[in-house]
Amino acid sequence: MSETPDQAHKPKESTDKNASTASTVMVGEVKPRHKLLTLAKKHWKWLTLVAVLVVGGGGAYAWTVFGLASKPHAVTVNKTTPKPTPTPITKKASPLSGVMVEPVAADKPVVGVIIENHPDARPQSGLADAGVVYEANAEGGITRFEAFYLENLPATIGPVRSLRTYFLDWGIEFNAPVAHAGGNADALDEVGPTGMKDLNALVIGAPSFYRTNDRVAPHNLYTSATLLSQLVASKGFNQPASFAPSPRKADTPNPASAHPNIHIDYPYNGYQVDYAYSAATNDYARSLAGKPHVDRNTGAQIHVKNIVVEYTPTSYGTTRIGEQTVIMGTVGRGQGVVFHDGEAIPCTWVKDSRNARTKLLDANGADIPLDAGNTWYSIVPQGKTVGY
Repeated sequence: MSETPDQAHKPKESTDKNASTASTVMVGEVKPRHKLLTLAKKHWKWLTLVAVLVVGGGGAYAWTVFGLASKPHAVTVNKTTPKPTPTPITKKASPLSGVMVEPVAADKPVVGVIIENHPDARPQSGLADAGVVYEANAEGGITRFEAFYLENLPATIGPVRSLRTYFLDWGIEFNAPVAHAGGNADALDEVGPTGMKDLNALVIGAPSFYRTNDRVAPHNLYTSATLLSQLVASKGFNQPASFAPSPRKADTPNPASAHPNIHIDYPYNGYQVDYAYSAATNDYARSLAGKPHVDRNTGAQIHVKNIVVEYTPTSYGTTRIGEQTVIMGTVGRGQGVVFHDGEAIPCTWVKDSRNARTKLLDANGADIPLDAGNTWYSIVPQGKTVGY
């Protein structure tokens, strides 16, 4: 059957299978704008995805918006906590040597050791590490040392020998325990009354003190840093040092030194001492009996920052049991010379009592300051001369 003109211009009906029964869509029909908006609202997520992908750079956003990814995780920002600036450790001057050291080292007790100087005891161990050393005559014209340690206690110390009254006086001056191997009767009689902190090897014995097999007795008695420290602690002598330190000054080396060589002529052959000044190191290289005086621990020559010569009243006698002994007037005053920086400064030494520190005074009665470093006191009998 043919179509009429009116029928030819009518749009054909088509039922949208995907539409609801209440909605009939005519083919060719133009949908109203509000219907397009309805569709856009219905499918807004998919439209947004397409737009993001077309524009680019929004992939991550699309995954987040449409729930295609898991819930976004929190971004962890590693905050670096600034490390606190360490507080610098303020060093302290060693009361014995004046050298700047760690506080724990400066607060140690001073310890004295009597060390012999017989040719069979050479080279000695540990003299180079001492902050202060006294060298003085013993019987028979030989000399002997009393070495005091604080910040540098060497691994091996010795040979350890016996006490004399003047060594006791210098030990009391530093309020120091003194290690020794017995002593003459006069010295041992005074240990108790003077209150000297006594470390008598012949009473204490091993393991604090030991004998070696490479030398014959009595030149083979030694101690060590560890053993001596343990002994001092066990005796209750390990309190910080308590004495008046020597005044100190800055080094002033003198390349044009007028006194580069010092000669100390102790009375017995084989005990003469020489010092040679070096402005480069601003100290004195020590020689004994015409040869470099070396420390057995290192094999190196001993160097000294300050040398003090004390001309001391000296006489000879016997102890209460008839032993030969040297008698020294350590308390009082006398003349001397201080050597440092290549200079020689005449001085008056003053020790007001056995417990008092020895003062070194210049011509105006003022203290003579020492360089920071070790000091060796050469106790020379009055009437002897020192060349320089």
